[in-house]
Amino acid sequence: MPEVVAGETYTKLRYDRHIRARRDARTALAVFGFLAATPNLFDVRETPHLSYRRSIELLAKYVDQAFSWVDAVVLLSADDDRRVTRLITVDSSLAVYRFSHNVVVSTPAA
Repeated sequence: MPEVVAGETYTKLRYDRHIRARRDARTALAVFGFLAATPNLFDVRETPHLSYRRSIELLAKYVDQAFSWVDAVVLLSADDDRRVTRLITVDSSLAVYRFSHNVVVSTPAA
């Protein structure tokens, strides 16, 4: 998982009023504690090389898709690492991306 996903998760938990009041960051901060406590479950990786430029190119190529910038970074991360054979996501639309090697995109419902 690229480190930007951890940041996006923190932001979602921090500012979604359905989850926790904005004055209290403890729930959101727990994401980082959970990731640190479970290094065998999640492999938090640095952002891929040239990801800013490459993610913009990816978003332009897939202009008809609703990919976020973080989605683009995730796709680049999986594409860059040939050891990645499965991408688990809640966004099934990521399956339209053409990987350079065999990567199965699966969702909880799949």
